[in-house]
Amino acid sequence: MAENYDHTDIEKSWSDRLLEMTWRLRKRDLSLHLGRTLSAENHEIHLCLSDLEMIRKNCGVNGDDRLYHQALDHFLRVRVEPAQAVLTTWMNGAKARVGDENISFNQVVTWCQEMADASARSVMTGEVRALCRFLRPFNHTTWKTLLDVLTEELDFQDYIAFCEEKRGVSLADAAAEAKSFLRVTRSSYHFLLPQLLNDHTGLSLEEASRFDGIYLMGLRYLDHYFPDDFDTETVCEFLYNAGHTQVLQSSRLIIHEKSEADVHPYCIPVAIPGEVHIVVGRINGWLDLESLFHELGHALTFLYTDPHSEPEDVEFFQSGGLTETFAFLFQKTCMSEGFLCEVAGLAPDTAALIAKVHDIKWLTLARRYAAKLLIEEGNFRNGGFQRGEHHYAETMARETGFSYDPETYFFDLMPDFYSVDYFQAFLGSAVLEDHLEKEYGRGWWQEGSAAHCLQSWWGDGIAFNASEFIREKTGYPVESNRFVKRYS
Repeated sequence: MAENYDHTDIEKSWSDRLLEMTWRLRKRDLSLHLGRTLSAENHEIHLCLSDLEMIRKNCGVNGDDRLYHQALDHFLRVRVEPAQAVLTTWMNGAKARVGDENISFNQVVTWCQEMADASARSVMTGEVRALCRFLRPFNHTTWKTLLDVLTEELDFQDYIAFCEEKRGVSLADAAAEAKSFLRVTRSSYHFLLPQLLNDHTGLSLEEASRFDGIYLMGLRYLDHYFPDDFDTETVCEFLYNAGHTQVLQSSRLIIHEKSEADVHPYCIPVAIPGEVHIVVGRINGWLDLESLFHELGHALTFLYTDPHSEPEDVEFFQSGGLTETFAFLFQKTCMSEGFLCEVAGLAPDTAALIAKVHDIKWLTLARRYAAKLLIEEGNFRNGGFQRGEHHYAETMARETGFSYDPETYFFDLMPDFYSVDYFQAFLGSAVLEDHLEKEYGRGWWQEGSAAHCLQSWWGDGIAFNASEFIREKTGYPVESNRFVKRYS
């Protein structure tokens, strides 16, 4: 009994300490994202290997290792940050030259979304290729630092073993699902995408690069249909009237609307559910609307979390799959034909056009993340991390149709296999959408009863991973069939 008491006491002590560290780190990230000067309370508290060993030995004795992996995240971040800081410094200074314009490396995606001139995007392809060649050693050093710490100091067999333990999933199974999804959707994708691409860029898929794909996915060529008076306030009022009253009533949600053209939308819960921030740009078109709804999908899952939940069920999440599933659900909703007609006020034929284009975009993005997952799992499992550039370029070209440069491989890698979260969130959001339509009708997104259902789900926090949660709430597994039926 005394030993159990000691374990419980130690676990509570570490839980409180890690919670404080997590809040500090999120405040630091928010300050950096908003360009604010860091205050003393933003300084990180460092952990050492002996701390990790103590947590591993004394916490999670019933098989719950979330405290350990929360501590490990803090430890790894501190160890990798010096190399990351060097990479960030060089990336911030790197610029692409297109005509008379100098475009920051960090703004390339935003620039491509806006750039209708295919010849200019072609120049950008060469510029980014050269910049990636220059920046590659710094990026490689960041990854090598992480991998060396995992294998040499923390005794993980490899990166796959670390990510599988942290997530509690089989990456081989996830990759197999991605491979099946790519196979099942290949014919419909190659039927739908080429015509859309040609209509809006004049290019065939065979001559298009990933930068042409970025332009196509940005939907800026449809912004002339966007209603002039549809802004952030309109969106929040819609959600309030639909039953999500925390959006307007709560002082716990802070929306930072920035005027800069290159704002990267971002949701950060400083403390769940007590302080949630969203950083977005002004709504000037469909991409901005999508971004806002996506971040609000994240925010709502945090705002409605039961405040009496244990920190492990609320703050210490080792996968973003569940919150990404709701973010994708809300993002897709705002581009549905019903929403575009009934809320955005578009004519039925215009709403149908935009919704159809967005369905193709949705399929394209889902296939992109399925391909990335397949590449990353194969490269890291087979020891091809440093030799994976050509496998990456060949696979992405085959599965998306757009040409990819091998040099961009390291800049397309997502930490901790976040590609799994994105891919499964596409599939999971389709399952939730199907369930909500069956229960509350095709206009579920404006039904108070549906809002109440969602809020009761969100109250559970992150006690479940995405697959467990969706099966528990809907009775259906997260697999490809429902997505395929809806969007291909």
